Amino acid sequence: MKQILPAMLMAVLVCFAASGQAQDKKSDRKSKTEQQFITLNRAWADAITKADAAALDRLFADDIIVTSGSGEIRNKAEEIKDSAGSPDPDFVWTNPFITEDVRVKIYKDAAVVSGLAKWGFKYKGNQVYQERRYTHTYVKQKGQWQIVAQQISSNLYKKPQTVP
Repeated sequence: MKQILPAMLMAVLVCFAASGQAQDKKSDRKSKTEQQFITLNRAWADAITKADAAALDRLFADDIIVTSGSGEIRNKAEEIKDSAGSPDPDFVWTNPFITEDVRVKIYKDAAVVSGLAKWGFKYKGNQVYQERRYTHTYVKQKGQWQIVAQQISSNLYKKPQTVP
């Protein structure tokens, strides 16, 4: 009996260890898929900073629905024109378009990515800083993830400052 108890404990420990490794492999797969959307998200931000219409054309589905920060509804061509249209000589980037607080939720052939976009520019000599919350809905079409819906809204929420 004394020999059986240590053997049983060892068997239980081995089972727990194997179970933990299986869960780690599952989380690795998930993080790789999430990383794919982080990369797509970065490509979107870079395309806006660089006014790269071709990159936006690849990222956006042909039937994308965009709801702008002002509530305007736009299609793919209108969004690309707004984000990467002809350069305005009065517009100068001072802070590149970046994203923070990016969150990814993955479903079978769809995903939702949300975050906080920040950027700064000078327009006609006036410095402007912008912050907007955004949500992208991706759908896998013909083996490629594309944005089918984009919602941009003002960031009215500010995290409370902690006092040191």
